[in-house]
Amino acid sequence: MKTRPAVFFDRDGVVNVPPPEEMRYLRRWEDFHFIDGMIDVLAEVKAKGYPTVLITNQQGVGKELMSMNELQAVHASMQAALGEDGAAFDGIYTATGLTGDDLRRKPSPKMLEEAALEHDLDLSRSWMIGDHDNDMHAGEAAGTATIRVKGLKAITVSSDHQVEDAAALRRLLNDLL
Repeated sequence: MKTRPAVFFDRDGVVNVPPPEEMRYLRRWEDFHFIDGMIDVLAEVKAKGYPTVLITNQQGVGKELMSMNELQAVHASMQAALGEDGAAFDGIYTATGLTGDDLRRKPSPKMLEEAALEHDLDLSRSWMIGDHDNDMHAGEAAGTATIRVKGLKAITVSSDHQVEDAAALRRLLNDLL
C-alpha cells in the first residue's frame, strides 16, 4: 500500500529559469538559475513532510548536445545548493531519449510511477507541478492533481490549478498541503 503523497516538479520553467532559445539545454551549473522564490517553495513542502521529486525530460542527451555527465553534474550542484536550505529533492527522474523513442518521456506517466514505487508514494494524493501540457498529461495519466505554473509555453490542456509565479504557488501549496 502506497502511504505518502508527494509533490512532483518539472525542472526548466518551474524550478529554474529556462535556458535561452539559442542555448536550448543547460550544460553547466553556471547557467542554472533558480526561479525567484522556488527554493522557499521546495523547503516549505519538505518541512510539511512531503517528499519532493523532480521529473524532467532532457532530450539534449539523446541529441548528443550534452552528455549524461554534464546533466548529472548540473543536478548534483542543484541538489547541493538546495540542501543548504533543506530543500533538496528526494528523487530525480530524467528521460533523456528522443521523442517517440523514450517511453519514459512526459507525457508518459512512467517517471512518476517509477518514483511512486521506489519511494512508496500515493499518486492519487500527490501533485504534479509543471509549465507544459506534457507535464499536465503526465500528472493526469499518473492519477495526480495538476498545477500549472504559467510561463512561456502555450496552454492547450487544462489543469486542476494555475498559478502565475512561485509566490502564488507557495500560497496555493500552503492551502493544499
